[in-house]
Amino acid sequence: MGSRRGSIGTDATMRLWVLAGGRCEYCNRYLLEDDYTTYAYNLAERAHIVGATDAPGSPRGKDPLSLADREETENLMLLCREHHRLVDTLIEEHSVEGLRQMKRLHEERILYLTDLTDEAETLVIRAVGGIRGAPVEIPPAVVLPAVCADGRFPRYRFALAGEDLEIDLRSLPDEGDADYWTVGERIIAERLARLREAQGSIHHVSLFALSRIPFLVAVGFYLDDKIPTTIYARRRNGTGDEGWGYEPDADPVGFSLQCLGGPDDGDVALAVSLTAPIGEEVLDIADDCAVYEITPEGRSPGRDLFSVRPSLDAFADVYHRFLSIVDEKHGQCSELPLFVAAPAPAAIALGRGVMRDSQPALVVHDRDPGGTFAPALKLRPRSVSNADLG
Repeated sequence: MGSRRGSIGTDATMRLWVLAGGRCEYCNRYLLEDDYTTYAYNLAERAHIVGATDAPGSPRGKDPLSLADREETENLMLLCREHHRLVDTLIEEHSVEGLRQMKRLHEERILYLTDLTDEAETLVIRAVGGIRGAPVEIPPAVVLPAVCADGRFPRYRFALAGEDLEIDLRSLPDEGDADYWTVGERIIAERLARLREAQGSIHHVSLFALSRIPFLVAVGFYLDDKIPTTIYARRRNGTGDEGWGYEPDADPVGFSLQCLGGPDDGDVALAVSLTAPIGEEVLDIADDCAVYEITPEGRSPGRDLFSVRPSLDAFADVYHRFLSIVDEKHGQCSELPLFVAAPAPAAIALGRGVMRDSQPALVVHDRDPGGTFAPALKLRPRSVSNADLG
């Protein structure tokens, strides 16, 4: 006959609730509210990892843990009723070691998240638009893991709780429509104007964006450059992992700037050849300009150039060096044609890096249906109109 069952003390119960954060340590369900009705209701049950007694039928009760220690917080899990029954029914599937690990991981996560202060908050911006007719999605569910991995948490300021600042470009006119680019730019400018209006209360921005390259450059252009911002890259490592964020073990990539030809002064154009070599093509198009090209250093063009954050910093440094050359040698030019074959983070950095009040307007080109580069957007200081773009 087994030993008599003990009782769980008030102190052990209180410690368990705090450590678990009021959530089921199996499924993370919030335990003080009914999911369906939203009524305030205590759904929690205290479950033993090693059974309360060593009697036959006590789940995992034959473990050598002393009977006195079985009523302590270290041997208890806060569970919803469904998962309390599950761990005590499917005993072979829920070993003492497995449940202890589940408890430890859950409580470590709760401690980490509740330790975050206001300085760790970030405003999430998602910019999404169709790419050549293909729908693009950045579900909010993929954002949270990437942000939390950087030691931050989303703060929702502009909409209902649980929503971030979204720039939705999926309902624009058809791509052949004359208003396609101007409407998209206007949406970007108007949405990001809210960010500038509230910048005093925003500590940090986390940007997730997938769209046509001219729109990505526009997002960078209208994004306030006074607020610290993390531009997230979509992972493309060939493993099927299509999440967002940076790879901890990848090697950083450097970038080179070279002049391909053209006059030493006067007009200037930039080819950004990161996913494909486009420099020679731009030389033919901008034959009256000094054409500069940014390429990966020691790497073939590809979509995986920004697997680590220092790669994007290195690209921005080279771009700023190019803009300095423009100021020094081509200061009289009023427009800067951009031809871009690059991943999204680089396109955003092109718009964000320009000094709006002193450098020429960016004329961002895009390939037309025939495959030829044509001007799409002209980004000028304090302007959202492209009526004179031609």
